[in-house]
Amino acid sequence: MADRKKSSGALGRLLFIGPLSVGRKKLLDDLQESGMETDRAASLETGAGRLKHCDFVLFAATDRSQIAQLRTVREAGKTLALVLRPEDKVLAPLGLKAGARAVLVDEVHPDEVVKFVHSLHEEGILRREVRWLRSEMRQNGRRGTIPGTSAPAERLNLAIKRSGKKYRVILVRGEKGSNFLHVARVIHHHFPGLRHPLLHLEATQRPASSMNKALARLEQGRGDEGELLRLGGSLFIEDAQLLSPGSQKKLAEVAALKGISPDFRLILGHTQDPERLFEDEFLPLLEKDKKAHVVRVPPLRERRKDIPRLAEAILEELADRVGGERRTLTPAAVEFLASDKWWGNEAQLEIALWRAYLLTDGRTISVDDMKPSSKSRKVSDIEDFFRDRLASVVACLQDGQESDFYAHTIRSVEKPLLELVLHESGGNQLKAARLLGMNRNTLRRRLSELGLVRRVPARSRSRER
Repeated sequence: MADRKKSSGALGRLLFIGPLSVGRKKLLDDLQESGMETDRAASLETGAGRLKHCDFVLFAATDRSQIAQLRTVREAGKTLALVLRPEDKVLAPLGLKAGARAVLVDEVHPDEVVKFVHSLHEEGILRREVRWLRSEMRQNGRRGTIPGTSAPAERLNLAIKRSGKKYRVILVRGEKGSNFLHVARVIHHHFPGLRHPLLHLEATQRPASSMNKALARLEQGRGDEGELLRLGGSLFIEDAQLLSPGSQKKLAEVAALKGISPDFRLILGHTQDPERLFEDEFLPLLEKDKKAHVVRVPPLRERRKDIPRLAEAILEELADRVGGERRTLTPAAVEFLASDKWWGNEAQLEIALWRAYLLTDGRTISVDDMKPSSKSRKVSDIEDFFRDRLASVVACLQDGQESDFYAHTIRSVEKPLLELVLHESGGNQLKAARLLGMNRNTLRRRLSELGLVRRVPARSRSRER
């Protein structure tokens, strides 16, 4: 009985519909005693409101009219077994045709019900695995390792292997634009493996209320999120540093729960953003307390050796997505890609290749197809213009002679720049500061120093504020 209680306790809630004989009442009492939650209804009419609260149904039928009611139970999304008296066994084929998954004949032993529910549970796991494996096959890519032969790529693959089964929480840290999802897929591939699903949530793409609901389902063991806790799988939250401190703490508490599947893994993507004024304290605390294994994603500029292989993989994926022919890079285009700094990492590389692929008609992508946009060329043209103009002046500077050439040059460029931007903003200094990416007070001071506006008295400035 103790073993049965342990197995039955996790089998869900049973609703028995139909007349109760002495044997059936004893069956429900035994199931209740063994730990299974049970409920009873004399007919489908009285039990219709309880269907949504149960996991499966035992339906006791005595005639053909009641067999017809099985369809209503199936339409409610509930799995059911038919319970018959020995003299009513003729109804068994009709019950199976109407949607019953099994037929139990009085007197029913509790172990028969437990075995039936176990079979449903195992079938659900198999369907879940097949559904996930099909989705993985559609991704059409190897997830076992990070592509590349550079030293940073090898260190990244080694860090992923070291995570093993020891750590339930994995903290993936990298710069903006890093391919966190690919790293999470490789981590998931190693453990818990492709027999379990990977659920991907993006903090930047979900409203706070939606993310809180997802975390609540995880905590309460409901929905796809809760299924991961019970049956195993990986939950990957990208840009986890954008979650509120309360949500981050809740995630850590859920990961530390006892009694959840040993195959559950929480992967947190932590984007290091130098533009953020305050960095989070909680995620680094997980690393400090050794409650999480940290995997550092190297920036693309440290993996120049891997860029040709990454570019080839991206182009293959693009061709599969759009259903077009596969295109290759010319040697000059490969050299061009490897020479760039790629401050936007894989995201910037993918955008550049997307653009080149869509604008190219042939089977190869040349260096001309990879050139920057017209906006970037304009910036380059400005730099070339000043370089040409300054070259002759710099050549005239005499060695050892003191000069204010630097200050004069910066002033000569800054003054017309501020004049033009101020004109473009209609004289609105706040708008001009935003266009320039400057602090408003800094802009106001520079305008005054360059004589572009008269100084504003202190009292007037305080009124403006």
